[in-house]
Amino acid sequence: MKTVFITVVAMAITIVFGYDEIFDKVDVDKIINDDSLFTGYIDCMLEKGPCTLEHSEEFKKLLPEVIATACAKCSPIQRQHVRKTVKALSEKKPDDFKIFRSRFDPKGEYEAAFTAFLVGTD
Repeated sequence: MKTVFITVVAMAITIVFGYDEIFDKVDVDKIINDDSLFTGYIDCMLEKGPCTLEHSEEFKKLLPEVIATACAKCSPIQRQHVRKTVKALSEKKPDDFKIFRSRFDPKGEYEAAFTAFLVGTD
């Protein structure tokens, strides 16, 4: 019983204070440098394709919060991953980037904080 309680508390702390460390281990460079793979993830996020790639469904669920909070719950490596991915999206797929912005921030209410996060260096 004590083990179950500790496990539940640990999960709750992760949910409240940060995202699962499994996302730290995602090879973002591999994804970005493989056009087919990158397109698969972007299509999932934009509901243009299925979310069958590793962690794609989880990323899709977390994305609105990541944008709304400027990655406040992200670990340092997750922050780097988000910055790198958004930069690649804007450079490699500008049309999808426009769709991404209109879908996840249609009123532009998160744009200033999220942009400040993107140009940050922490």
